[in-house]
Amino acid sequence: MTRAMAILDFIAAAGQAGLSVPEIAKSMDLAKSSTANICAALEGEGMLRRSDGRFTLGRRILSLAGDYLRSADQLSEFYALCRRSRLISREAARLALLDGTDVLYLARYEGTNPIRLTANIGDRFPAHVTATGKAVLSTLPDAVVEDRYRGKTFVPFTSRSLTSISELMSDLEKSRHRGYFMDDEETTIGVVCFAIPVVDIPGEPAQFAISATLLKARADELDHAEIVEELQQIARALANPLSSHSL
Repeated sequence: MTRAMAILDFIAAAGQAGLSVPEIAKSMDLAKSSTANICAALEGEGMLRRSDGRFTLGRRILSLAGDYLRSADQLSEFYALCRRSRLISREAARLALLDGTDVLYLARYEGTNPIRLTANIGDRFPAHVTATGKAVLSTLPDAVVEDRYRGKTFVPFTSRSLTSISELMSDLEKSRHRGYFMDDEETTIGVVCFAIPVVDIPGEPAQFAISATLLKARADELDHAEIVEELQQIARALANPLSSHSL
């Protein structure tokens, strides 16, 4: 992996002229055979393209760069939208994506009532015990969800955690009809979380989900419908940046 990244950097520096395998191998003090194998693998993944025996960066690099820039813009917009929201601005909010059967937290907004026990940026949690995980899973076909969990063990975090695929599927179905997703003390007793998927194209799987995390006592004092409505507004704005300025 380290050599592959070094080769990508070296070819990027060469620009449109590109580099041949012998040139790469000589400059990086690598065996030609190893260099050729790495370049072939990168070409196969679309990271490099070859023309007249010379390698330049491939189309997938551009695609990944676009995805990164879009994600970076969404992260910045997420924080701005949280700050402008009446209720969410006071609470702890998260932006997460689904990776297999885990959620990966990309952003953490702390309002005036921060919850220190919740996930940090870069943390992973099993999707079945998190509101964000359930929110993204809900946008996948049931067969896809069931396939992902085939043979998986549901490790409970608390006595309220879901412990089987049947419980998860039932929770997803109920939550779809309700219009939002919850971690109801399933990760930490005394802490609840509300989440909404960020759906760019109706009917297609969501890439992200956003959530608000509150102490249960605090949540009981608030109107859940108002919390959910603000999350829905933020989700719509993240899916369609043109609408974000209306919040």
